[in-house]
Amino acid sequence: MTISIRTFLRSSRGLRATLAVALAAALAPLAAQADPVRLGGTGSALATMAQLAQAYRTLDPSFQLEVVPNLGSGGGLKALAAGSVQLAVASRALKPEEAAAGLRAVEYGRTPFLIATTKAGVTDLTRAQIADLYAGRTSHWGDGQPVRLVLRPASDGDSALLASLSPEIKSALATAMAREGMVTGMTDQDAVDAIERLPGGLGTASLALLQSERRRAHPVSIDGIAPTPANVLAGRYPYVKQLYVVTRVGAPASVAGFVAFIGSEAGRRVLADTGHAVAPAGTVTASAAPQR
Repeated sequence: MTISIRTFLRSSRGLRATLAVALAAALAPLAAQADPVRLGGTGSALATMAQLAQAYRTLDPSFQLEVVPNLGSGGGLKALAAGSVQLAVASRALKPEEAAAGLRAVEYGRTPFLIATTKAGVTDLTRAQIADLYAGRTSHWGDGQPVRLVLRPASDGDSALLASLSPEIKSALATAMAREGMVTGMTDQDAVDAIERLPGGLGTASLALLQSERRRAHPVSIDGIAPTPANVLAGRYPYVKQLYVVTRVGAPASVAGFVAFIGSEAGRRVLADTGHAVAPAGTVTASAAPQR
């Protein structure tokens, strides 16, 4: 079949137009999908943030969150200041130099800080018993199984929180850290991994981590008071991790939108379902206070 040059040119223009429309349609989903927001920081918050992002995508399907593991609070804040992540989560307030570098923190919730174990039947410990366990005065459980303590680095916030339970526990923790051969979890996840791996394991954790990651380790009441959000809000259980979401000044709209969602009614429901003591609406305030 022979066609004229004019017919060929007309059909070519039509073909090019058709291909252009098809290409635009194929690329549209890629253009609509925003670059992922990178987040890092305290291990107690990472799984919760992933669940919050999943809930937020019902409002903004283009939102994507990339969670960077194993940074810790300090590492997450350094990464945020350096621009390696766009969002950080921390279990402490900002230091003056961090606030001066343009970081802004909002406390979004509190979660019980607790003693965790997989040991069946261990559901409550007094502070005196905790001191005996860390000092080594109690080295075996009631059935004769050895107690395997999992420590955190001396500089970690969990160590400071544990030491704050009582002067006796502070002294016992120092004794435990001086012993050779102790297991140390460098991150929140590492610590719970070790507690679950070691028969008779015991160490510190947060309720948010245990619930959001659906861990096998279970929380232990202290002096008969269970580490629940309700007891935290009622003032009966005073041992908590304060959790902050941290941004840079002038954060992009994608970050600001997600942070706003965390404080929304839908976001607060996610927090309540993942072991957080969520204060009444309107009571969460921004914080750039120095760490003391």
